[in-house]
Amino acid sequence: MKPVYIVAQIAVKDYKTYFEEYALKLKIVLDNFQGIALAGTTKAEAKEGSNYGNWTVIIKFPSRELADECMSSAEYDRLASLRKNELTEGGNVILIPGNE
Repeated sequence: MKPVYIVAQIAVKDYKTYFEEYALKLKIVLDNFQGIALAGTTKAEAKEGSNYGNWTVIIKFPSRELADECMSSAEYDRLASLRKNELTEGGNVILIPGNE
């Protein structure tokens, strides 16, 4: 079973609200699908090209199946809708298959 990583760069409107309404609740959803937030920062540094937004996060799942189940779950859908429609000004969420 190969891990999968999700890299997201998001334009957060208000960090306090984002973390209270989204990030803390997302942790519970990730736990249900064995997802682990490996890193999150406001200080991502682009070495080539440019960053998007003001918050970058890397999440690891043990398999593509668990990542897909998480991202298609009703719990995640509610949070993603809140993130997209109220808490941010957009973002990129990219799935990367691991080599392990």
